[in-house]
Parts: sequence; structure tokens; C-alpha cells
Amino acid sequence: GVDIVCTHQSTATPSCFTAPDELSTPLTYFAKFFDEDIFETIAHQTNLYSCQLIGGSINTNASEIKAFIGMKLIMGVVKMPAVENYWATDTRYDKVADVMPLKRFKCLSRMLHFQDNMNSDSSEDRLLKIRPVLDHMRGKCMEIESENQFSIDEMMVPYKGKKAGSLRQYLPSKPKKWGFKIFVRAGVSGFVYDFMVYTGKSTFDGATPDKEFGLGGNVVLQLCRTIKNPSNCVVYFDNFFTSLRLITHLMESMGLRSLGTIRKNRLMGCTLEEDRDLLRRGRGSFDFRVDNDAKLAVVKWADNKTVTLVSSCASVNPVGQVRRYSKEQKKKISVPCPKIVSDYNTHMGGVDLADMMIALYRTPAKSHRWYLAIFWQMVDIAVNNSWLLHRRDAAPLGQKHLCLKDFRLDVAKALICSGKQKRGRPSKGDEHHMPSRVIKQPKVPRPVDDMRYDRIDHFPILSVKGRCRMCQDGQTSIMCQKCKVSIQNMCSVFPPQF
Repeated sequence: GVDIVCTHQSTATPSCFTAPDELSTPLTYFAKFFDEDIFETIAHQTNLYSCQLIGGSINTNASEIKAFIGMKLIMGVVKMPAVENYWATDTRYDKVADVMPLKRFKCLSRMLHFQDNMNSDSSEDRLLKIRPVLDHMRGKCMEIESENQFSIDEMMVPYKGKKAGSLRQYLPSKPKKWGFKIFVRAGVSGFVYDFMVYTGKSTFDGATPDKEFGLGGNVVLQLCRTIKNPSNCVVYFDNFFTSLRLITHLMESMGLRSLGTIRKNRLMGCTLEEDRDLLRRGRGSFDFRVDNDAKLAVVKWADNKTVTLVSSCASVNPVGQVRRYSKEQKKKISVPCPKIVSDYNTHMGGVDLADMMIALYRTPAKSHRWYLAIFWQMVDIAVNNSWLLHRRDAAPLGQKHLCLKDFRLDVAKALICSGKQKRGRPSKGDEHHMPSRVIKQPKVPRPVDDMRYDRIDHFPILSVKGRCRMCQDGQTSIMCQKCKVSIQNMCSVFPPQF
């Protein structure tokens, strides 16, 4: 039965969140996703892996792993061409270089591990090496009080190496075209509530996907099963996922309303006006069909090109207006826009927003071990989710929230400081786990030869007593006023200028 009036239009219940008594610290929000347990697991597995690899433990612990992750978070904000530059004399960055020596940092980078390699031979799980972190992070994301409107889309983890085999995907429409594909359910704010990494046939944890819905439809069903109160929610997705059967199934089995763009070959005989005719009528033209028995509305709208949308909660009315540039009139004009289109445009960008926030200060993840790229993506998601929680809690309290960059740096500093305190005085049972590292004072850089030998303005002046740069043990109060270097006998180093 095709009716003209849509009687099943509805909107999602407005999102309401429990207001906190006070605003927590950035590290407290981050700990909602990366708690003490996961740091202990990483430290244990890192020590175990070093024993398997080099025959001895590197004796790290949870506090040192925290400091290491804090350093990497800072490196996402303060970017340098190579890791060594943070310790190099000319480009030294104290907030990183003072935490631990470069040699120790490289050792942790090489040994960082998350799963016992002895278990990996018998399992068919392609993500076994990173599975503890993925399961922990996914569980923490699902615990958070969620919004009522979600979008489902792909997120790319940049990776161009060859070691991951077919796990590495190519998506030409994404800014980072090569990498690991993660299907994500995010809120309109960009908060990631659930995700699953695409691994081919084993994507659905051994469960047999329903062939009726295809890969995209099964991904939507899997990610929607974790929604706590589906009857109050609406989910949005693009034409890779959408089919008429999926929209109907979500409504009938979960009471979950949905909206998405759809491809022509999935309309199952639903006839709409031809693209050519619709475009000839002008921008803003639309055609639609409504089935109130099945609670479906299908709308085709002409913009620069035509787009077809299907929904179980929205239709044409009320028709709004959007601004578009007209080549004929050489100015922006108002164009009719059905409600289903404006709803889709408003709510579909959650995953892209999360992707954009990660890309702003992405943690450097260059490594031969492919699973580290996924681990650092999880860390970045945890930072962004915790910042969004901080921003959400600040609003009802009337307090100004931190910007993402400052929040990230505060988390990094807190991780480094909490690590430093524990590393300084080990508890009674932790002595054998604690690495004893002494940070040496950085050397004063030597003046460049062009300045040393130019014979201009090298005059001795009296200064604070210090070590002579030309002797091993000599002390002197004489300094070159130009080079700022303490030297006992300047005439032996700098020939007279006349």
C-alpha cells in the first residue's frame, strides 16, 4: 500500500546525561578508558616478550609504561622529523627528553607487547596480538552513558606496511587511503561507543553472518546489539550498509529507527522518478514513496546530483530550505530540502568527526609491527572520548572546558608525573621490576666553527667559575663574551685579532 502521507514519522528522545558534582581531572577521564589493569597487563606482556626475544626481561612496570605513553602523546602535539630529534642537542625538547634516555625509550618501543606469543600459534584470531587492548577498550566505551543518535561508518587506521597482509585495506574515498578498516558506531558529538576491526571472513568472531543483509548490514546489526535502549534511539548510515530489509529488520527486531542513503539496485522494485527528469525540474526537486504498513519512506532528492534515502522515522515533511550557489544568478539561493535529507546531513558525521579529531594530534606509530598502529589508534580514541566527557560535564557546571590540545597535554603530563613518583621510590616488592635510570645533564652545545674562527669580538670577560671546555679537570672564571664558553687561556684557542 503506497500512501501519500507518512504516519510513522518520529524523532529520537533528546539525550539527557547525569550532571556531575564537580569536574574531574583530565587523567581521571582518561582512566575511564585506560585504567590501571591495562597498564599492568602491558607491562607484564612487555617483560615476557623481552624474555622470549632477547633472553632477559627489560624490567619495566606500569608506571614506566604510563610515562612512555605520556611521551608519545606529547609527540602527537609537538611533531619532529625523527624520534632522535627530541634528544638531539640542537632540537632537544625537555618535556620528552627529561623523562627517560633515548636508549630506554627505543627499548620500550621495540619491546611493547600485549599478548603472549606462545598463545598465538593455536588461535585463528587474526587480531590476537592486540586483542586484550581491543576488548578492554571496547568494554570501557560501552560502559559510558550514551547519546540517542548514532552514525555507523568506516574509520581508517593509517598503515602502508606489507606485514599485515590482507588486513591492510584500500579505501580511495578516505583521506588516509591505506590502512586497517574499523567499523565504528559513534554519537553525533564524535564519541566512539562501539567498534569492530575488519578482518575478512573472521570479522564476526566466528558467528555466521546473515547472507540476506551482506557485509554492511551484518556490521550494522552487530554494532547495534550493544545499544542499551534502542527504542529511544535513531541510527544513521550510508549506502554501503543500507538495504530495505535492514531498515525493516532493525525496527521489527529491536524497535530501533534508522535512516540511510541507498543504492538503486537495492530498492526492490520501488519505482521513483528518473534522475534525468528530476534534475531537469531543477535543484531541490524530489520524489518519494511511503509504505505505512512497513513503516518505510523512500525519497529521491536532486542537488548537484540525485541522492536516494530510506528511513523508518523520517520522510519529506516538513520541507525546509538550504542555501546553494547558483551559477546562473551568481549568488547563493534557497533550495527546498526534505526533512529526511536535513536529518541525515545533521547526524551522519559522527564517525568523520571522531576521525578528524584523531588526525589533529595523531600519535606517531611508525613500526614494523603492524598491530602497534591499531594500539596507538585506541590510545587516541581514549584521549578524544575522555575529552568529550570532560566537555560534556563542564557544560552543566557552567565551567569552561579545555581545548583538545591542552587536554591531551595535561593527560600526558599527568601520566609522566605519576610514573616519575613511583619510579623514584620503589615499593618493597618492586625493586627487581624497577629500571634504575639516571638522566644526565645535556651537554652545552659547541659553537659552530664559522663563529669560532671568524676572529671578530672574541674577548675574555670575567664570569661565574666553571669547568674549562679545553681541559678535563681545569676550572676557570674567564669566558668568551661571544661564544659564552669558559676557557682558561683564550689566547691558546683564539689567535689575536690584530
